[in-house]
Amino acid sequence: MKCDDSNLQKMMDYVNLTITKQTHILQDMLVKNCPGRRMNKCVENVSYKKSTGQSSTLSPSADYNSSHGVDGLTPSGYEHMIHTNTEKNPFWWVNLGREYLVERVEVWNREICCAERTRNMDVTVGPTLNDMNLCAHYKGPSQKGEHLVLGCTKRMRGRYVKLQIQGTVALNLLEVKVFALKTCSN
Repeated sequence: MKCDDSNLQKMMDYVNLTITKQTHILQDMLVKNCPGRRMNKCVENVSYKKSTGQSSTLSPSADYNSSHGVDGLTPSGYEHMIHTNTEKNPFWWVNLGREYLVERVEVWNREICCAERTRNMDVTVGPTLNDMNLCAHYKGPSQKGEHLVLGCTKRMRGRYVKLQIQGTVALNLLEVKVFALKTCSN
């Protein structure tokens, strides 16, 4: 293998990713085997600025891109939100980058219009988008500007979190935060 700048950076990225994964595994083992010993579990938003996708995007506008769901912003206007076309069973998902124990998902609904669309929504968690389990179901309908806190029936291990509305409707939300257990120092 050549040791030019490009290859060197790729090797360093691989090493850093491997070290990070191994650190998380070891921290999880310490917390499990040594409760109350200088390491605690804390809950943190693990979805901020992570990779996302959705079943479709309303118009070709960047204002309705799936990435707006994890940008940390909750605007009140008609733009800068998750928004699919009206379709059967629309969905949105986030890749957390690694597996976490997901505790809850929080959703911010639009303030101006169409909040009633958020109903019959399943929140699923899994290691892949093809292997998901139900975390929570929101019967709804939601209210304008409502902040929904959807707790999993039990903590669920997964890398992906998906929101899907059952029925023919558009999915439109301002922000989604996935809260999961992380290892934190005292």
